[in-house]
Amino acid sequence: MASSGDHRTTARILDIIELVVDSPEGLSLADISRSLEAPKSSLFPLLGTLVARNYLKLNAASQKYCMGEQLFILGNSFVNKVGIMEEIRAVTDQLCKDTGETIYFGVLSGLDVLYLIKSDLYSNFRVMSNPGVKLPAYSTGYGKSLLSQFSPEQIRAFYPDGKLKQVTEDTVRDVDTLIGELEEVRRSGFSHERGESTPGIQCIAAPITHDSKIVAGISIAVPQFRYTEDREVFFRKYLSEAVRKIETLIDEHHEQWNYN
Repeated sequence: MASSGDHRTTARILDIIELVVDSPEGLSLADISRSLEAPKSSLFPLLGTLVARNYLKLNAASQKYCMGEQLFILGNSFVNKVGIMEEIRAVTDQLCKDTGETIYFGVLSGLDVLYLIKSDLYSNFRVMSNPGVKLPAYSTGYGKSLLSQFSPEQIRAFYPDGKLKQVTEDTVRDVDTLIGELEEVRRSGFSHERGESTPGIQCIAAPITHDSKIVAGISIAVPQFRYTEDREVFFRKYLSEAVRKIETLIDEHHEQWNYN
C-alpha cells in the first residue's frame, strides 16, 4: 500500500493493481473502495483507465474487476526477454529432461518465494504452481534454501510469534522446527519439502550463490510415490550440476541479474 513518500495517484493505481492481482475471483468497485478506504468517485476514473489499457478487465455480468491481459504480457516479457533468464531457462529445461521431473527456479520476495521459471516439458507429472506465484518461503523446498542464509535470531525476528501459517497439513508448524531444518540445509547444501506447499509433491532443492550470498534457489518437484533414496542420489548429482551452471551464468552476466 501507499507510503508517505509515494506520488498519491501513482500509488493508488498500484494499490488497485496489487489488490486485484491478489483476488483472482475479482473485486467490485465497492470492494476496492472498502479495502483501500478510498471514495468510489476517485477510484472509478482510475479503474476506467486501467480497463481501457487492458491492465484490468470488468466482468459485465458480475461487475467485478479482474486481471487484464496486459499484466500477463508484461509479466511474461520480464521473465522471458531478460537475456540471463533465457540462459537459466536452458539449464532448467535440461535438468527437466535429465530427471523427467518438474523444475522450479526463483527468488525471495519479502518472506515469500517468487517463482520465475518453471520447466516441465519433459515431466510426466504436472505440478500446479506457475511463474509469478508466491508462497511462504518456509513451505517450499527452495524457499528453505533461500532462508538458510539467515541466522536463527533473524528467523525468529521474521516470525516473532513462533508459529507458521499452514499451507497444507504437512507444512512446518513452528519456528524452532524451521530453524532445525535450515541448519541441516547449511550442513548438507540441500533442502527438502514433503507435501508442505502441494499435497503429494516432494521437492529437493539447493541454493544458488553470487558474491558469497544466496540469491536464488532451484528445486526438483517429484510425486511422493516415486521419490526414493536412490532417486535422491540421482537428483543431487544433476541438481548440483545445474547450480554450478547457473552460478557461472550469474557471475558472467551479473549486470543482468536484478535480484541481489
